[in-house]
Amino acid sequence: MKLNTTFTVNIKEIYGKRGEVWLENLQEHLAHLCEKHHLVLISAMPNLSYHFVGLVKILATNETAVIKMSLENQYLENEVRCLQCFTAGVPKVYWFDVDEHAVLMEHLKPGYSLKELIKEGQDDLATQIICQEIKNLQSNQKPTYQFKHVSKLADSLSVLDQHVDSYLLSKAKSLFHDLTFDQSKDVILHGDLHHDNILASEQSWKAIDPHGYIGDPAFEVGSIIFNPYDCFPSHQPLLEIIKRRLKIMVRELPFAAQRIKAWAFCKTMLSVAWTYEDHGKIDEGELEIARIVDSMKL
Repeated sequence: MKLNTTFTVNIKEIYGKRGEVWLENLQEHLAHLCEKHHLVLISAMPNLSYHFVGLVKILATNETAVIKMSLENQYLENEVRCLQCFTAGVPKVYWFDVDEHAVLMEHLKPGYSLKELIKEGQDDLATQIICQEIKNLQSNQKPTYQFKHVSKLADSLSVLDQHVDSYLLSKAKSLFHDLTFDQSKDVILHGDLHHDNILASEQSWKAIDPHGYIGDPAFEVGSIIFNPYDCFPSHQPLLEIIKRRLKIMVRELPFAAQRIKAWAFCKTMLSVAWTYEDHGKIDEGELEIARIVDSMKL
């Protein structure tokens, strides 16, 4: 089974020796899992990042489904609980195997992501679709699990001390506090709603790979600004792309313009922090996007 380099490098960098051992034994783990649940592995999905994801056949029904397997349950369990809290706009969860750190989910068809629209030069349409998905998820949820509050995420910003512009870091910390102070309108949040995590499903779109938080509804806009990582639009200057995306969000979403801008800035800075935590380097591209968002007038 061929695994892409990004996936193997990420696992080794984040988990060290544990990650190397897990990758070495992955084929055996998958065989055991398939035997246990009466599945047949068809193939690994392309472009894996932090979890193994594969297409399988359910022997009892001959249907295809998606298996997702992780080295540990910490994030996967949170993802499953989040999916189960949304009543629309996400794939069905068939089962979650705590012992095997694996979940079986609906196979979305045709299954291509919003990134394909970016490649076709339809960035505005992609942003509009994400806005619709935000409204869809926030209108169709039933809280059944206690998720981490987004205010706790601000702690990760501290890893950037002495590594980025002190003005940007100080502003991100201050805004995070202000944006999460009033928790009276909090909702369940996907937490990572960007182009790679929204897939075509028949005549609609569905969100995958939620982080699962609770917090300010406008937090959800943040990941739109600095994604997709590997094919960010190049047909316009970066300033114009960010400006258009922000204007579309202000028009399409029921959030105040300054709140959208503030969360776009904070989430971008948070992504810079997470990249530094995982890989020990500053993503200069994301940092530049944060500067642009900060300087922009809406």
